[in-house]
Amino acid sequence: MKTKLLLAFVGSLFSVFSLAQGKKEMAVYAEKRGDDYYLLRLPKGKDIPNVYVYSKGVTKPYKNYSSLLQVATDFPKMMEANTTSTKEELVSVLKKDDHFFEITQQRKNPKNFEKTTFTVYEVYNGQKRIVEEYGSILEFLPTPYKAAIFID
Repeated sequence: MKTKLLLAFVGSLFSVFSLAQGKKEMAVYAEKRGDDYYLLRLPKGKDIPNVYVYSKGVTKPYKNYSSLLQVATDFPKMMEANTTSTKEELVSVLKKDDHFFEITQQRKNPKNFEKTTFTVYEVYNGQKRIVEEYGSILEFLPTPYKAAIFID
């Protein structure tokens, strides 16, 4: 059942993906484990996300998965975050110049992706500060932080 919900969520992302034409991947989930960030990015035209690990300033492929169930097994919190949650969830990270940012999303209505707010935090010496909040994906798209969500 949860896998079907996740597939429905992934399907809804394709409509958002069309907003960022020309981009190859869209960040859909991120998880911090220790000092590393695990980034799940959905390639255009595919159902199974690519998984990367961001560690010590470098993003590298983590594992190749052949099914969504394998991804959900390794990242069980993804199932809660992307289907029914209204909590703030980490989506991606961005290193720009000498600054490091975490990008989060929070759904005001879990059934309506358009009612999602995005928050950009700058992380410095273990401290986080809010840089900017955006009330929708449409407000977020023209910003320099969109490169964390829509990846070439």
